[in-house]
Amino acid sequence: MWPPGRSSSSDAATVRTSWAKSRVGSASICCWDNKRAFDSVRPITANRYLFRGQNVRAWGGPYRGTRSMDGAEWLPYQAMTFPTPPFPEYSSGHSTFSAAGAEILRLFTGSDRFGGSVTFLARSSKFEAGAVPASDLTLRWATFSDAANQAGLSRRYGGIHFEQGDLDGRAAGRHVAQLAWARAHRYISGLV
Repeated sequence: MWPPGRSSSSDAATVRTSWAKSRVGSASICCWDNKRAFDSVRPITANRYLFRGQNVRAWGGPYRGTRSMDGAEWLPYQAMTFPTPPFPEYSSGHSTFSAAGAEILRLFTGSDRFGGSVTFLARSSKFEAGAVPASDLTLRWATFSDAANQAGLSRRYGGIHFEQGDLDGRAAGRHVAQLAWARAHRYISGLV
């Protein structure tokens, strides 16, 4: 079971999963500390304020596609019942948690190789059911890092986070995972 690579049993998978989850928990502390410290606005607030009275081209809401609108009407690509989280933007939780999990898995397995994928069936969108995607869509990730990076990007594409909140969240997640990994090795080695 320990060190990594000595067992391919379900015990090793259980340890790997537990480690990943606990490091994501540690990363969440870092992320929420940032949210408290910086108390930053979300894109919905910034865009509506900065572009009020200006014509912008953006997603018009469910089943409306991309259209021209007043900037004050800008919407993130989210369900209309929950357009944006009710807490600060910086830093991105999805980015932080995903990067921490990916880094722990990379360190635990000794490789960043993942080879995962997920397929979304045509017209299966949770926000625009029956409309998008137009055809089956398969996302593939060669590495754990690729999957974590796409999770972070998804928050920007959806209009939930700004670039800095995503990138800093990913960096923080990887850093927390590396610190936790080093500490775990000190415990396992009897140095703590």
